[in-house]
Amino acid sequence: MVKAVIKNAKIRGISVVVPPKELSLLDDKELYGGNEQRIKRVIESSGFLKRRVSEPHVMTSDLCFEAAEDLISKLGIEKTSIDALLFISYTPDYLMPATSYVLHQRLGLSESCVVMDIPQACSGYVLGLYQAGMLLNNGCKRVLLLVGDSFSKFTDMFINHSAPVFGDAGSATLIDYDEQAPATYFNIQSDGTGYDALICSAGGFKTPPKKEDFYENGQFRYQAKMDGGRIFDFAINRIYPSIQENLDFAGLTSDQVDYYVLHQANKLILNTIASKLNINKDKMPTETLSKYGNQCGASIPATIADNLADEISKNSLRLAIAGFGVGLSWASAIINTGPIYCSTIKNYKGN
Repeated sequence: MVKAVIKNAKIRGISVVVPPKELSLLDDKELYGGNEQRIKRVIESSGFLKRRVSEPHVMTSDLCFEAAEDLISKLGIEKTSIDALLFISYTPDYLMPATSYVLHQRLGLSESCVVMDIPQACSGYVLGLYQAGMLLNNGCKRVLLLVGDSFSKFTDMFINHSAPVFGDAGSATLIDYDEQAPATYFNIQSDGTGYDALICSAGGFKTPPKKEDFYENGQFRYQAKMDGGRIFDFAINRIYPSIQENLDFAGLTSDQVDYYVLHQANKLILNTIASKLNINKDKMPTETLSKYGNQCGASIPATIADNLADEISKNSLRLAIAGFGVGLSWASAIINTGPIYCSTIKNYKGN
């Protein structure tokens, strides 16, 4: 594991954008063979009900771009003041170039801006804050962190009705160098032996596309598969110790944290983690997944925007955040932030 203390990094604002198209599990008549009782049991236990899905022509970069434009406008900053742009996603525009270059051009950032893509999903927001902190302590003064995914593009999961719980979203977070900023504590871990627990095995250079990899309607078979049992066991056994270790590392007790904002993977997983950490459930939001689905890396900022926008715009809050999933990867952080600009969850307009 990597335990780290990052100083001099202050979150200035957060904005989150989702596509307006909403789907419900109850709309999928072929899910579980159309067994309505089973569908309702899944909804009750997992918390999933609705999700937001982007249109085929709308990319993750579009959602993140609109979130970034909102954030930059509301904070009133000059785009030339942004020293680094990070785009964290498993659904880029192209194999080459990195989508961060596309966003650099669209946002009109300066030539002195560092840009990079980081392919991460569910733990991506925490890893992005970690990377931003390292940049801020090595020459950068302002970092724009864009985290999002459009897992609806992996059409297999929806055509095969195997994992219709993912929702699309894009987020933007601005982090500044500030010597007065409270320290942020990180605990980051990986287990590559579980790399195939959630995988799209077709379409890369190892398994390039072939004629038989396409459905009759022209959509590509990504061979997207999720081993729900392995993911569940991983989440309930690995995440709460990581959070507890980070609390110990920061010298904090669980009641000294205002809110626990975790990746919205599954309501049962979140409730289990809360129970094992002996956390009051009021301190751990779980309803965002019911309204927007599993938003992968964007689920942490989306949960903040959905539940804490008003409070964090007025007060300083101590948050324990944790992301976990694809890889297998899991990362937790303890951050002190606010008052800051924080949007509520905004619908994509496509202007």
